[in-house]
Amino acid sequence: MNNTWGDMAQYDPVTWNWVIAVYLFMAGLSAGSVLIGIGMRWYSRDKQTESPILKAAALIGPVAISLGLACLVFDLTKPFHFWLILVNYNFQSVMAIGVAALLAYSPLGIAYALIVLKDDLPKWKLGFLSGIADLLMPFRKIIEVLLFILAIGVGAYTGFLISAMNAYPMLNTAVLPALFLVSGLSAGAAANLVVALLMFNTDTHSPEVAKMHRIELPVIIAEMMFLVMLFSALYFTGGSAATALASLNTGIWASVFWIGVVGIGFAIPLLAMLLPSSARHSKALMLTVACCSLTGVLALRHFIVYAGQSYIS
Repeated sequence: MNNTWGDMAQYDPVTWNWVIAVYLFMAGLSAGSVLIGIGMRWYSRDKQTESPILKAAALIGPVAISLGLACLVFDLTKPFHFWLILVNYNFQSVMAIGVAALLAYSPLGIAYALIVLKDDLPKWKLGFLSGIADLLMPFRKIIEVLLFILAIGVGAYTGFLISAMNAYPMLNTAVLPALFLVSGLSAGAAANLVVALLMFNTDTHSPEVAKMHRIELPVIIAEMMFLVMLFSALYFTGGSAATALASLNTGIWASVFWIGVVGIGFAIPLLAMLLPSSARHSKALMLTVACCSLTGVLALRHFIVYAGQSYIS
């Protein structure tokens, strides 16, 4: 088999396509959004008021995971038989463990959204759900803790899922779960900011927004570090693993990585941090930078899925 991208027309090595990449993105986005929202609430001194960032996280969490699961279900050969995996578990399977986590995470995310968004339900013509929110309110603390723990599992699970593909050296690495979890945090922080600014009219100079800015740099550095670890592991493993490094300088997925991940996802947010404070806190720039971060994470998922399947050990 010729593993050169220029000869892709001769064979099709891709088993998981863009639908799976979008699912992995949505799952990471949901988990990262929830982790950022709840984490900032615990860090805040004012735990009585629902901040715009927390409201955004409560909304994004269940919506993103629902969209991601819809992608996953309709990618199945028999999508209307998906319920079988919900009743038949093999806990030696990474996918089965992930499904069990998602089965608990999804309803808890909806329950937490009802609690956090209780005051906003009437203006969205969903006031009939306020009674359910009142019933859930006494259980807020335990729901919050369980949801936070499950969000860590869901964020890392997306990496474990594709790292179980032993035949692909770029995918079969222990770095992927950590990389996917951290990049999910990056996407979650960006999405929380976008929704908070557009839907909940948060002030660009608010303490919550300032905290979000302090999160950006450590998360980007961690993402870059895990990418370096991934490519270093391939290089020092040698053989077919080192061959997979050709994905960085050959073909369309090299462009996706350098332009989408590095250029849009890393460089633009980092350069924005060098701007004067007045520019950094403009709504337009914040939305632009957040959208660049989201684009970079989506590009990363596509790069890992497609380039990772193109080099076989």
